[in-house]
Amino acid sequence: MPQQPRIKTWFPKLSQYQKQLGLEPKGAAQKLIDSEIVRLSDPYVPSDTTYTRKSVYLHTDFGSGKVIYEAYGNAPGRNIWNDEKAQFQDRPRRGPFWVLRMWADGGMEKIMKTVNRLFGGN
Repeated sequence: MPQQPRIKTWFPKLSQYQKQLGLEPKGAAQKLIDSEIVRLSDPYVPSDTTYTRKSVYLHTDFGSGKVIYEAYGNAPGRNIWNDEKAQFQDRPRRGPFWVLRMWADGGMEKIMKTVNRLFGGN
């Protein structure tokens, strides 16, 4: 029985694909995703003093994949993020779970559409 020829293939490392698509840590696509999350979530963020809305720019390292909001005046033992009794100015749009509510209102689709348009995804 004849021996089958060996075929060698070479595939670039995943990190090369990620870099090419701007998906590596601190890459262009990740920076865009982080900034779009902040932009699209802004109308949902509580803004009695605007501190929480502005804090995301101080505490987020854009491109890291982590969007961080700092709560101002959060009393110990009270979680304003999911306290249904908490009263927010300009509610019902502004209030707890702002990023999740932005996702539910079509935010994820908007972000993916923008990323696909700019970085050539499907």
